[in-house]
Amino acid sequence: MNAGSADFQKLWSYSTGFYGVWIAHIGKTTGLLELLARKSLSPSELASSASFFPPAVRAWCSAALAYGFITKAAGGRLKLRRSMKSMLLDKAHPDYLGGQFSYLALRSLQYASMRELFEYGKTKPISSDFEAVDEATHWDHYAFLRVVRSDGALHRLLTRGCTLADIGCGTGSLIAKLCKRYPNSRYFGIDPSKDAVASAKKRLKGKLATVKRMSAETLSFTEKFDIIYLGESLYTAADKRVFAVNCYRSLRQGGTIMILEGLIPERKVAHEDLLIMGMQLDFALQGRQFLTKQELKKLLREAGFKNVGFRSLGGSVYLTSATKRSLGTKKAQ
Repeated sequence: MNAGSADFQKLWSYSTGFYGVWIAHIGKTTGLLELLARKSLSPSELASSASFFPPAVRAWCSAALAYGFITKAAGGRLKLRRSMKSMLLDKAHPDYLGGQFSYLALRSLQYASMRELFEYGKTKPISSDFEAVDEATHWDHYAFLRVVRSDGALHRLLTRGCTLADIGCGTGSLIAKLCKRYPNSRYFGIDPSKDAVASAKKRLKGKLATVKRMSAETLSFTEKFDIIYLGESLYTAADKRVFAVNCYRSLRQGGTIMILEGLIPERKVAHEDLLIMGMQLDFALQGRQFLTKQELKKLLREAGFKNVGFRSLGGSVYLTSATKRSLGTKKAQ
């Protein structure tokens, strides 16, 4: 292959991209990027400030400089590039990628199990990888909150006070954010993982939030909700039809379901779709798969929902919304 060909350059970028993910993840989780965002430091000063092994810090600095995460300042010191702060450290920023990098790095540690998946169909659920899930969902959460703020009806509903259920709440990270922004509403977190529920209860102690251990297929509540939120959780359900029907039953008449999830594109794959296409392997390792927009729309309509709409959040990630028919509304054909 000609090293100057477009195909060669594309494949080469995939290998360097792998290291870029790890450079960002290491810098974020060790606090090195945060230190360099505060002030300029030499590699030795950085190692001393972080109390880390100097040769490892020097290697990271050299790589981070080459990859453009950091830049040189006066006196040979290093600092975080201004444009990188929002993308790597500011979780609430629309351009935040730090959580995505950490998710990819942490999940790649599980890829040694791919051989068993291909040979024997053995899957490895993500339920135990809470750190990876938390990192991945920061962007989802803030994207959802931005949509809520821009939607006058939803914003007013949560401001006045309503009931919202986060199905597949994990460690309660989204509910904690909602409690801070919309303290008059009541929240319910549901997750099948015992460890996740324990972590969520600890995080949400003292807030207007109830957390229970329950699977998607066995959802059963005496209370009806105004809003049900599914953040990257519908795909985990073994029986999506039952899950959708249970969500429908758990909503008040006129209530809204909101599903934030990646969907496989039905058009020609664009560059921005590459992440979701590659993540199919990750989902296959979990024994799950993405839906398409048409598959999700059909699923929701068959469960009884109406007014199914899709809002693109970028990168083939959508916030899908639908409503439960009010009493007296005829079923759509």
